[in-house]
Amino acid sequence: MMPRDPLTLSPTQPEWQGRLSVVVHNSPPQSMSASFLLRGNASHGALDLYSPLGTTVAAVRWAPGSVIWLHGNEQQAFESMDALTEQATGAALPVPTLFDWLQGTPSTTPGWQADLSALEQGLLVARRTTPSPEVVLRLKID
Repeated sequence: MMPRDPLTLSPTQPEWQGRLSVVVHNSPPQSMSASFLLRGNASHGALDLYSPLGTTVAAVRWAPGSVIWLHGNEQQAFESMDALTEQATGAALPVPTLFDWLQGTPSTTPGWQADLSALEQGLLVARRTTPSPEVVLRLKID
């Protein structure tokens, strides 16, 4: 069994918080939104999702060879971040590239395009156009 939280982050690791939404344009469309706290980097990180009342809905922790999703008293291991985000949102999200985007670096991930033009105002919008279905990821950074 994996430890509950295998991740130890340095206090100097980057951190972002705000609101996120994911819309998967399949039939019927799937969507999810939550407040979030994202810490770390592409290889070691933590993502906590919160309800409108501030309750932790889920937590994701990753390190080399370890990706876990904590939900309540349960935890589930995944083979990759893509597999976890596919199950959680209905689409694999480009989490490693997200760190570059949040730092203003226009990195690429096949099928995804990010609009970094409003990043200074705290808004990041990324779209996956291929493969289908289209996916829209929005982050509003506090």
